[in-house]
Amino acid sequence: MFNLYKLSELKSGFYEFTTEQNVVYAVYFGDGQSYFHDYPEFSGEVLTFGFDRITETGKPRLDINVRFTITWLIIHYLQNNQDKILFFVCDSADSRGAGRKKIFEQWYRHLKVDYIEMHNESIYTGDMDIHCSILLHSHNSMKEYIISSFRDLSHATTQKLKSY
Repeated sequence: MFNLYKLSELKSGFYEFTTEQNVVYAVYFGDGQSYFHDYPEFSGEVLTFGFDRITETGKPRLDINVRFTITWLIIHYLQNNQDKILFFVCDSADSRGAGRKKIFEQWYRHLKVDYIEMHNESIYTGDMDIHCSILLHSHNSMKEYIISSFRDLSHATTQKLKSY
């Protein structure tokens, strides 16, 4: 049986948890409306999403409960905030963005909830590939427009992603 780690909300939208191996993770939801400023109909509902390993303990061991804890938080958040959109970028600064994208896709396949949708895009720049995704509730009243807008990211948003 898999167990969730105990989440502590340190401030609004910022959580931490500690694994059995004493590895501390931060999970956060931030203001993401500037990425979609060309879409004022929903930009105020966009949050950036991410997580980081805070403590370094060498090469991390696979801990399935990390995945369950983080995905539980996503599910819980979107269940209670159906009009919100979670936007995240798989950091490519260390050339591991594609690997992160694969991990997130795998996590999504394991969610097994039919009311959360994930949509992915890759932006190919001259010096790096940027992989980004949105997660949203399937009952979001603007779902089709949001997905279409995400697919047609504006030039300004692309420039912001390049500087991420």
